[in-house]
Amino acid sequence: MNEFVILLCGYFLQKVSEKVGGAEGTKLDDDFKEMERKVDVTSRAVMEIMTKTIEYLQPNPASRAKLSMINTMSKIRGQEKGPGYPQAEALLAEAMLKFGRELGDDCNFGPALGEVGEAMRELSEVKDSLDIEVKQNFIDPLQNLHDKDLREIQHHLKKLEGRRLDFDYKKKRQGKIPDEELRQALEKFDESKEIAESSMFNLLEMDIEQVSQLSALVQAQLEYHKQAVQILQQVTVRLEERYSTVLCISYLHFIAIKWYIQKWKS
Repeated sequence: MNEFVILLCGYFLQKVSEKVGGAEGTKLDDDFKEMERKVDVTSRAVMEIMTKTIEYLQPNPASRAKLSMINTMSKIRGQEKGPGYPQAEALLAEAMLKFGRELGDDCNFGPALGEVGEAMRELSEVKDSLDIEVKQNFIDPLQNLHDKDLREIQHHLKKLEGRRLDFDYKKKRQGKIPDEELRQALEKFDESKEIAESSMFNLLEMDIEQVSQLSALVQAQLEYHKQAVQILQQVTVRLEERYSTVLCISYLHFIAIKWYIQKWKS
């Protein structure tokens, strides 16, 4: 316990000496600093992109809260289910189908509402698929990267900083402490630097995985938009056919009435 207290005191004394007194600590090489910078940017990018992707999928804050809660519960239970919340398209579909049924088929608006409502229901299913695909193939891998690899690197860097401070403190006291103690502090510092350097190098060398995840995001969106276009094109054709048919019938009805009026006058 006494050794730990001494180590902790040395750590804080050196930190204060550098922060307040402007003492120079052991410098890390430029390559190490550049890797550290890139890892820091990667960490911030992963967090912000995950947040913005969820906002993109669900712009409504209430829906995002539901998505977050369901994802948390799924992780606790070890389940991977669908979104579990109604898409905006599904809510619109429900309203259209409901009032379409109430109006019935003996008018124009009711059946048209039914057709568009069914299209909206299909769009909601396609949107469900997009949410699931993006979550599984983009958000989850990024979350895993943040929770494991990046967190592990931060642990190594924090440990390295502690050992650097310990080494610098003991280096200042050289001649007042045993040489073996200083040598051990240097060995521990070098060991931590090598581990941190290796973990950062491996992460940055494997960033092709993030390219693959971005590709999965784009592919999921492309598939969603393809299916959405197909659904909307089909319902557009049906509505145009319905509109043309009604116009034709109305015109024929008008001609027939006009003919009967003229005949009646004559």
